[in-house]
Order: sequence, then structure tokens, then C-alpha cells
Amino acid sequence: MSLMGPELSPKGEDRQPLQGEGRARKLWVISPLMGNALRELRLERGWTHDEAAAAMGVSRGQFIKLERGERGLVERTIGLAAKAFGVPPSRIIGEAPPTEAFPKSDAQPVAAPQTNVQFLNADDAVDTSAFKGPRNVPVYGTGSGGIGGDFSFNGQLIDHVPRPPGIANRKDVYAIYLVGDSIEPAYEDGTTIYVDPHRRPLPRDYVVVELRGEREGEPGPAFVKRLVSRGSGKLKLEQHNPAKHLEPIDERDVLRVHRVIPWLELIGV
Repeated sequence: MSLMGPELSPKGEDRQPLQGEGRARKLWVISPLMGNALRELRLERGWTHDEAAAAMGVSRGQFIKLERGERGLVERTIGLAAKAFGVPPSRIIGEAPPTEAFPKSDAQPVAAPQTNVQFLNADDAVDTSAFKGPRNVPVYGTGSGGIGGDFSFNGQLIDHVPRPPGIANRKDVYAIYLVGDSIEPAYEDGTTIYVDPHRRPLPRDYVVVELRGEREGEPGPAFVKRLVSRGSGKLKLEQHNPAKHLEPIDERDVLRVHRVIPWLELIGV
């Protein structure tokens, strides 16, 4: 029995007669399991998802689902795609070779409609003074970092900053005023950054790293970088300004690695 169900043939054709017809009519019904050539055709033309969707006359979300195979192609969408890309229907469903010559499409990419909505990027700086939550997130003081660090924690509580809505119930979050410009433009010198000491950082997360001091009880050098990887006893980090990977750090020299909370997470997106 076919994975596509008993009513579909292995080629994805439905030959059941329509009501009022005397004989069966051939309908293309392509299961998501069969795949298609939409992505290949779109990339060949250098179109964005918006442009390809506009050429087909469907929404961007619908086109993406068709391209990914999350939604099956039917006769109508196969026809729309064939017209938009200027290829036979057999190419859309992946039965014709890509090297076969086909007439060029007359369809022109249609510019995506402009929107007045602005979406924040996780790496874009945000004015933390706009946060209106209760001022109960502690800010810990920092001092000169010495050799190998941008700063060091001096153990003092120097201020409190507002608690953004995205971390309303998060425990033990703290903040620091960033020292240095090595991760600009993501975070600039003097920016308030919020830090989660409990959630384990993942690669590409920004992190506050504090190394062990030379003597027991002394603060060690600290810095904010982006995590590349962590394993086999080594901590690998990178920075943006200047762009480079730092020398791997022995985990035995690391006192703590805390995750910087991204802006979108702070505002609850």
C-alpha cells in the first residue's frame, strides 16, 4: 500500500472520476513525501521567497511550505509554479532533468509589499532605559581587568536596573555595564547587559567569562565574548572587533561562564 494513501497511485495521480463526469480525469496530487524542484528553480533565478511567491500568486508562507514539502502540491499549484518559472509541470514535480532547455518565464518578480513594522535583530543594540519593569535587577561593579581581561568583578552592588518583561520570573539574573568594544556592534562599550547564571550557554551565545584569580579569593580577569564551542576541557571564544578567534582556554582556569540574555528574549519575543 502506498505511503500516500489508498486513493493515490505511486506517481501521485488521482484517477477517480469527478461528480458528473463520465470518465476519469487525470489530477496531479503530489504528496509531501515526493519532494519537488521549487527551491532549485527559485535559486536558479536568484529569487527570494517573496519574489517567487508573488510570481506564483500565493502567500510567502504558502510558498515556503510548498518548497519545503510541508504542504503537498496539487494540480492548481503545479500549474501556477510552471507558469511562474516557465517550465513544464513535470519539472515542478522533479520528473524532468534540470539541464533540459525550457522557454523562459514571462513572469516578473513582484516587489514584496512594504511594511511599517520593524523587527529587531538579536544582535541589534536596544536602549535599556526604555524598559519600564521594576528596578530590581542588581548591577555588579567592575574594575580594571588587568592582564588577559577587559574587567574584573569588584564584588560591589552599585545599582539596580529595570526588569524587562521577558525575564519577569527569572531567578538570579544580574547586570553589568560592559567594558570594552570587542563585541561591537552587538554590544557597545558602556551598554547594560543582562546575564543569566543558570541557563547553559550554547554556541553563538554571548557569554561573560570570569577566570580564576592568581590567588585564592582574588577576582580574576573577566570579559564578554561569543561562545564558539565548549568541550574536551577547552573553552573556545570569538570576538568581532577586531574579528578573530581567541586562543582556547583551559577549563581548569575558568571560574564561571554565564550566558548574556539576548535583547529579543529580554522583551519576551
